[in-house]
Amino acid sequence: MRSPLRRLLPVLLSAAVVLTGVAPATAQPGATAAASVPAVSYADVLPHLQAFQRIAEGNGGNRAHGTRGFKESLDYVKARLDLAGFRTTVQKFRHDGKDGFNLIADWPGGDESRTVFLGAHLDSVPEGPGLNDNGSGSAALLTTALTVARNKLPTDRHLRFAWWGAEESGLVGSRHYVGGLTPVQREKIEVYLNFDMVATPKPQFFIVIDTGTPATPLFQKYFKDRGKETFEVGAGGGSDHTAFHEKGVPTGGFMTPLDDCYHKACDTLANLDPEVQTMSTNAMITAVWGLAQDPAGVGDPYYPKDGNSGYQVEHYDVNIDYNPAKPDELTGDTTVTAIAQRDLDLFHLDLNGFTVDSTTVDGAQAANRREAEHELVITPKQRIRKGGKFKVRVRYSGKHGTEGWKPIQGGGFSASGEPHSAASWYPANDHPSDKATFSLTATVPDGWTAVGNGKPGQTSKAGGRSTFRWHEDQPMATYLSTVAVDKFTLRTSTLKDGKPAIYAWGSGTTPEPESEALMQPMLDYFSSLFGPYPFSSTGGIIVNASGLGALETQSRPTYSGGMWDASMAHELTHQWFGNAVSVADWRNACLNECVAQYANQLWEERNGADLDKGFYRGMIEENRTKPEFWNVPLYDPGPGKELDPALYSKGSVMMHALRRTVGDQAFFGLLKRWIREHNGGNATWLQFEALAQQVSGKDLRGFFDAWARGKVIPAEKYLYPNGK
Repeated sequence: MRSPLRRLLPVLLSAAVVLTGVAPATAQPGATAAASVPAVSYADVLPHLQAFQRIAEGNGGNRAHGTRGFKESLDYVKARLDLAGFRTTVQKFRHDGKDGFNLIADWPGGDESRTVFLGAHLDSVPEGPGLNDNGSGSAALLTTALTVARNKLPTDRHLRFAWWGAEESGLVGSRHYVGGLTPVQREKIEVYLNFDMVATPKPQFFIVIDTGTPATPLFQKYFKDRGKETFEVGAGGGSDHTAFHEKGVPTGGFMTPLDDCYHKACDTLANLDPEVQTMSTNAMITAVWGLAQDPAGVGDPYYPKDGNSGYQVEHYDVNIDYNPAKPDELTGDTTVTAIAQRDLDLFHLDLNGFTVDSTTVDGAQAANRREAEHELVITPKQRIRKGGKFKVRVRYSGKHGTEGWKPIQGGGFSASGEPHSAASWYPANDHPSDKATFSLTATVPDGWTAVGNGKPGQTSKAGGRSTFRWHEDQPMATYLSTVAVDKFTLRTSTLKDGKPAIYAWGSGTTPEPESEALMQPMLDYFSSLFGPYPFSSTGGIIVNASGLGALETQSRPTYSGGMWDASMAHELTHQWFGNAVSVADWRNACLNECVAQYANQLWEERNGADLDKGFYRGMIEENRTKPEFWNVPLYDPGPGKELDPALYSKGSVMMHALRRTVGDQAFFGLLKRWIREHNGGNATWLQFEALAQQVSGKDLRGFFDAWARGKVIPAEKYLYPNGK
């Protein structure tokens, strides 16, 4: 721990007098927060502490940067991690004329785009062996990693551990590591947790780094349950979490206050409190168990409980029965085919509303329960093994979920909405990162029609009811799935390449042949800009539904009231940007909306408009003195702002500015290559930035910092890169 934290100590100690005392809990130090979380004793940590003490004694009394004592400490930790099955990497750097080293260890498995990163510095000061600062944190971290390996912890998030060099010299090792990461690599770190000096004798409180990460309440609860107070501080201070915080990575962790042997020769094994060392280690283990597994939620930064981890869906087979005489009710029978990404003793689906009548897994009855607003927890009779394909069938009935359910004038409904809609009518892994093919079977009274995504199948009639079938054969994000029930007028035509174009005109709407006739020239034009149209059918669903605007439901966009060229250009472009290539999470919605809104201008340009003199200059000059036009970042605008109006207005202007900056050949080459490389999958805005730089051969970091992350009007060189 570097000396600047010494200056915090008087403040923290004086503040401690205002902390509310916490009554001791019945659990003893070292007890686990939950039965499934393992606990360790001091005997598990002690061998590592003894090794650090021996190494210091054999190397001049310290383990400082650039010394043999540090390198032997690193080799000791690495050897044990290698034996336990970690992937270890030693990163070398130079500081003060000496070689320094970081040790990085990855536990195989888990989603590396959702990494939980834990670290501690391994070096001491030259004045002493540094057993509390920071042999205590390093040994606790090693014990935690070995506990993960010993228990073969299945992970949803990826786990990475690090032992830093040259922290006492100014956070040199951690800053070297973080400075070498690309923005895409930094984005993959959901949280970095730091542990520095965690065994001070009889601490008055534990110092918890609090920047709003999910780790903070885990630490607070752990210590509170053991009768220990906490004092929360921000991400400032003098330890390695600062290196991550400086680069925008969410940080957390904890430490104990300074002791009398801080940075002295007396910071030996005798300086440590065994009870505190054990408690700190078990707090770290508890946090890892709490963060590594997250069956309810894929960890979207804006909607962390959306979707579900542990499996990937291959196909949805959704059967519904709807009677407009009971407009708030639905009977459903959905089978979800999925592949387990780890061993599953239970798993979650998202479902909002309804009574669940039964659940089966591979034909056998399975227990189910409801949690929170939209979690359906299913427990199969037998564990589903990693890599195994399984089918879960859910039968449900009653009042539907509300979000995404839009009543249609005259009866019927439309199920559509962004970012949520699917769980209002069928059980799903409701996050765009899990895309699957989709079949719909919908039974309604004769005289009514059900329309869905993709191509139509056979329609059958029996007992005064009609059954409609639809199938989307390309992977689809759940929010892009739809069903609409109305007294539709169906109109079908065939495009020149043989694709069916199906238009469903709902009650109170008038078929518009002139709008339908725009489909072929629009698809021709946008295909020339983005690449081949990605789906096997097209058309539109046009309804009079309350609260519904236009939405890019896959292959067949949904429109409110009618189709016209501006909305068609926008929603058709989404078939490439949003549907064929979907966002990895909701921070990245500019990938969808900024491009789709700019398509309106591209269509105008196709029809003769001068975008430079008209649209672009007009938007810049009209809004030059309006801070509100510029103050929302286009990348990562914030929870609830993923579809902020800025993505449409400022976003389309940014796309034209990018085009002016790199030139038409690079700009449209970028758009085509983006679709070609990510078709059928998911991607991030930072990947788009990286590809733009690669395709154009230009350094665009300043441009994207100003336009995509900025909150003020960009500098003139980014507004008019080629002059007015």
